Amino acid sequence: MSTAVLAPTTITLNVAGVLTTSSEVKVAMPFAGKITGATVAVTGAPAGSALTASLLKASATAATFSIAAAGTSATGTLGTAAACAFAAGDIVTLDVTAVGSGTAGSNITVAFTVTQG
Repeated sequence: MSTAVLAPTTITLNVAGVLTTSSEVKVAMPFAGKITGATVAVTGAPAGSALTASLLKASATAATFSIAAAGTSATGTLGTAAACAFAAGDIVTLDVTAVGSGTAGSNITVAFTVTQG
């Protein structure tokens, strides 16, 4: 049995189309580890107010994002160490919580970096 540890890995999640506050996408984590960084981008900028989203591990907030009105990207603010740690099989969800008050943002992609162990 191999005991090799993977180098930091980037996982991407995408929701295509115009976003709503019920937009979300999930992934089952393939190994145990921790989230060490996250960024988010949209191809269609929100108008009127910020687009906000959270990266959740179960119900714990691993990262939060806020893309300013007319903006197209943001770096995530990581949550606690416990919220960023995950076990193999844990579900990580990108959850859109606000989409802009004038025009909703569209085509969101989050890229988060994880380390094994």
